[in-house]
Amino acid sequence: MNQKRTRVPLPHPPPYRQSRLSYWLTVLAGVLIAIAVCLSIYMLIESWISGSITTNNRGPRSTYTLALQPRRYWFEFVWQSFWTAFMLAIGVFGLWIYRKGWVREQRPKGKRSR
Repeated sequence: MNQKRTRVPLPHPPPYRQSRLSYWLTVLAGVLIAIAVCLSIYMLIESWISGSITTNNRGPRSTYTLALQPRRYWFEFVWQSFWTAFMLAIGVFGLWIYRKGWVREQRPKGKRSR
């Protein structure tokens, strides 16, 4: 006899449901990362147009101009661009991981026909 017809179906636990709190915390983290990336891009564009850039360190901040200190200006510009791209990559990777973790709906399979 066919095993599928004779076997007793086992009880399965209910599928995982994400809590509302964890969902909204994930949304909040995504929005904060998106805002940080957008503000960083805005700051880079504004400093490129104006020709002066300010460092983002926690101590005393320095401002470099393209006319007076071109090497320091471009170094700081590339450095801030690197961290902006890094934050963007973290955001995209986090979104990818979040989407991979979603549980897909279990649709019943259609019956096979000969």
